[in-house]
Amino acid sequence: MRRRMPSRRLSNEATGCEAAALAYAARGWSPIPIEPGGKRPLVPWLEFQQRIADGGEIAAWFARWPDANIGIVTGRVSSIVVVDVDARHGGLDSLRELERAHEALPTTVEATTGGGGRHLYFALADAAMHNRVGLRGGIDLRGEGGCVVAPPSIHPSGRRYAWVKGRAPDALAPAALPAWFVALLRGASPSGHPLAHWRRLVREGVVEGERNNTLASLSGHLLWRGVDPEVALELLLAWNRMRCRPPLPDDEVARVVASIARLHEREAGAAG
Repeated sequence: MRRRMPSRRLSNEATGCEAAALAYAARGWSPIPIEPGGKRPLVPWLEFQQRIADGGEIAAWFARWPDANIGIVTGRVSSIVVVDVDARHGGLDSLRELERAHEALPTTVEATTGGGGRHLYFALADAAMHNRVGLRGGIDLRGEGGCVVAPPSIHPSGRRYAWVKGRAPDALAPAALPAWFVALLRGASPSGHPLAHWRRLVREGVVEGERNNTLASLSGHLLWRGVDPEVALELLLAWNRMRCRPPLPDDEVARVVASIARLHEREAGAAG
């Protein structure tokens, strides 16, 4: 159950990230401290994917790191997902192409990043909406297990994240993702492979020389769909024994899965 604090109004004024963090928590969004001028969380934040920090915890963070940025944990704890549009990697053009092919995304809560990108906040429609990287060039989804850097944080460029005029969370509520975008999420593969590719791999297996790369691909495929790393390891141990010709040693399979799990954790944790 979320703990809510007295409501505080949000603005684009440089009132400090601590005040913003308290306001986000009051709104029911889970804040975490982010390195000054960067995007990496300063605390182990798995706990804050389950609950919202209280005022004392937030005060302690900013007493320790007074120049910290602020992030918002996405997914169930905050009941939001964020479409992260990275201008440096073609995200603005990719979004225009998607909207031409379907329809415009609805007006919703939106922030600009210091790097010229866009963060579009939407209401969580499905508890299984996990992080997705590379939906299209420069477009990611921050969902369960993810976070975004939020206003008034400072981007590595030196510019601030800021709410778009008229689209701050005080001005309107996060809209629902349109059906076409939800369908894109459900049908897209983080690696770009169609479903038939994965079905063939698990059914037919692979031969020597292909085993490690295939294990890495399958690990990523499972982890990006929210499968627990320990569950993924057990599944892939069984697959290796039954389908790899010849099977790899169990400890080698475990090393591959652990390596991909660490990569997944870094990518999931990297705020947009």
